[in-house]
Amino acid sequence: MALVERWLPGAQPTADNLGTAKWLEEEHWRRMEIAVANGIAKALNG
Repeated sequence: MALVERWLPGAQPTADNLGTAKWLEEEHWRRMEIAVANGIAKALNG
């Protein structure tokens, strides 16, 4: 339910909204991982 509040403020915690919020959370961290890896690569390679 916390994910629904974070990603879909004001939405009811239905099964669909829980699924959407979970997907958004996973997608956020996947993209963050890529961004960090790119930043490290750029720092090391100039």
